[in-house]
Amino acid sequence: MQADYVVVGAGSAGCTVASRLSETGASVILLEAGPSDWHPMIHIPAGMRSLIRNPLVNWNYTTEPEKGSGERRIEWPRGRTLGGSSSINGMLYVRGAPADFDGWAQMGCRGWSWDDVLPYFRKSEHYVQGGDPEIRGQGGPLKVEDYRTILPLTHRFVEAAQQAGFPFNPDLNGRQREGVGYSQMTRRGRFRGSTAQTYLREARKRPNLRVETEAQGGRLTFEGRRCTGVTFRRGGALTQVRANREVIVAGGTINSPHVLQVSGIGPAAHLQSLGVPVVHDLPGVGANLIDHYVIRVVHRVHGAETVNEIARFPRVLPEIVRFALTGRGALTFGVTTAQVFCDSREGLASPDLQLLFTPGSTHPLKFGQLDEQPGMSCVVCVVKPDSRGTVMAASPEPFDRPAIRPNYLTTRTDELALLAGARHVRRIFAAPALSQHSKGEIQPGPDIESDVDLLAYARRAGNTLYHPVGTCRMGEDPRAVVDSRLRVHGIEGLRVIDASVMPTLTTGNTNAPTIMIAEKGAAMIAADAKA
Repeated sequence: MQADYVVVGAGSAGCTVASRLSETGASVILLEAGPSDWHPMIHIPAGMRSLIRNPLVNWNYTTEPEKGSGERRIEWPRGRTLGGSSSINGMLYVRGAPADFDGWAQMGCRGWSWDDVLPYFRKSEHYVQGGDPEIRGQGGPLKVEDYRTILPLTHRFVEAAQQAGFPFNPDLNGRQREGVGYSQMTRRGRFRGSTAQTYLREARKRPNLRVETEAQGGRLTFEGRRCTGVTFRRGGALTQVRANREVIVAGGTINSPHVLQVSGIGPAAHLQSLGVPVVHDLPGVGANLIDHYVIRVVHRVHGAETVNEIARFPRVLPEIVRFALTGRGALTFGVTTAQVFCDSREGLASPDLQLLFTPGSTHPLKFGQLDEQPGMSCVVCVVKPDSRGTVMAASPEPFDRPAIRPNYLTTRTDELALLAGARHVRRIFAAPALSQHSKGEIQPGPDIESDVDLLAYARRAGNTLYHPVGTCRMGEDPRAVVDSRLRVHGIEGLRVIDASVMPTLTTGNTNAPTIMIAEKGAAMIAADAKA
């Protein structure tokens, strides 16, 4: 089996890269460890809660116990199906702040400033509501739209945030990030708009694109310092695929560094300790893990309808009918219906906090399950954390799981920002528009007020927001893994194109920036092939 390009991983980035490369006429093989995205709950927006632990479509990773998160093992859902995590996520479309990408350029990532990446955001997008034509895209594969159905409680949150001093922002993906506004989603009509259903759906009709599911990438193959292909496992049998031009690793922040390490690319001392022959000593592989660690502020609700009530039988029955007939109603909900981007302190170049509101609440002890009582919740997210962790191979076997150590809340800056965010949320919930519907705070709880108590709550009850990045960091310094054209340093014919190349986290959710990276990466490959 061979092709011009072999793409390892059919997630947000891999589907995008394979689609764009196949447009050039080159032959492409796309490998996906999981199944096709046949599961019906993938496509119904509100069905995501049923996927959060489903081993059919989810890697179900867990972190190692660490002090910063109360010595707990934290569940890290990652998509294991066509579309990857874009098939199981909350569907939020958040580009990040211009300062994020200007910062990448200042760190040595040439060609990655805001002005450089904006054309690829626009190329990928079709914003249904239109927006600023100089900023928003039209005609791209990824359809982005405002929520079709919004519960009144979300409007009250937006009003309350303004009462608390946060300005209204009509488009959180427009020219400004600061302020409170309504969330935007990736959709395909009434259904989820994963990259499998937007980019790959039409691309699969091309005879030069071959998609292999249930094909878990194993070790890369080399001739000297040139990568020539990869092996994959299906049903216990190993198959080798040859790339005549390049291999593109697009496994994501966990799987991409793991593939490199078990193939002999990574920190030499660690590889030798596992008995992996060293192909290239690249110390940064698996380092620089960054994730969004969050806490929730939750209130009981009265006098307003919440997701908790709507999702319960028999109340959900008319919503099923409404979704089937009109494509509207509660089944179109993702997770977060409104957001605030704001500062934890004065003097910042761009917001360092994201506050995400949901007109519902989840059970404090049952991961991903809605609470039995009506509630409303707001997540506090430090979007630019300083804490850094690692993803490291735990054995030489390519199909064993790596050790994930996110190293949450290990800097005072991260702690102070989280505390500031919690107090911002409490001010919003205390504002007249929202307080009229509150029966009181239940998480963290009214007795938890001091910095010490709030941080203790964060360590015992905080969680991931599912945005890990950075483990194959882009840059030109000795600890960078890929260069500014996403080529692995020291190896020919090998690139990494996914969220793992981000030098820093972006301001908000990471799916949109990951797709942008894939768009730009595919364009670079096509340009280099012509050079």
